[in-house]
Amino acid sequence: MAQRTEGVRARDRDRVDACSVLDAALADGQLSAAEHAARTATAMRAKSFDQLDALVADLQIPANLVDAPIVRVDRRTPRRWQAPVAVLAGAAALGLLAGLLSSCGGPGGPAEQVPLLTSGPGIGYFLAEYRAEFGETVADEVTFYPEYVLVDRALPGNPQSTADYHYDGGFDRYTAGNGRKPDEPTLDLAELDVPRLAGLLLGAPRTVGLPDGTISHIIVEREAGARSEAAPIARIYVRAADNRVGYLETTLGGEPLTINKPS
Repeated sequence: MAQRTEGVRARDRDRVDACSVLDAALADGQLSAAEHAARTATAMRAKSFDQLDALVADLQIPANLVDAPIVRVDRRTPRRWQAPVAVLAGAAALGLLAGLLSSCGGPGGPAEQVPLLTSGPGIGYFLAEYRAEFGETVADEVTFYPEYVLVDRALPGNPQSTADYHYDGGFDRYTAGNGRKPDEPTLDLAELDVPRLAGLLLGAPRTVGLPDGTISHIIVEREAGARSEAAPIARIYVRAADNRVGYLETTLGGEPLTINKPS
């Protein structure tokens, strides 16, 4: 007999798994963009498995997620989620439990229900909020800080102007300027592979040689002067207590490109 899951507390990695199911459902047409945004935002706030169950119960599960704890019958002995990037799998696994347990702002819970925005759950939450706000996921550059996100994107209806937005639970436009090229290369935040990035984020301090450091910010951008066909990158910065800084560059799909350790 299957064990009941009502009241079983969900972990951050379970919320990430649920969001992965929702992302796959959006990609193959099971969910509309509006449904996906609403369910993702709810998933990031879910406290128990039965709340997550309600969000994915009517969805077909992709093959790569059928063994995730969120869709397994016996959730009281779930399999540990593994970061699928071999070069950093060891580092990510070492930081997985501590990082995910703290990624939503600690045991007291996040302020205004917004997860730590430099974590996998926080990035997933922001993407759902961004899609709900703008109706798509295109931007010129995005910088994630633990408690807020800065966005540069074309001013709606005026591609020759850049609008700057500050997000900390809501979007506030604080400046706009002319001089943006109408054909300025953009990036699509929907290309961020949140589950893979979650593993990289958790292992990043150890990977860059600062095991006691924390992620100070993440920049998602195209290199300055890059051709439009050049792939955008995510640059993950880690700062130690003594202010030493290292960073890791990856593709938006979570493939490591370079590791820069402090000298």
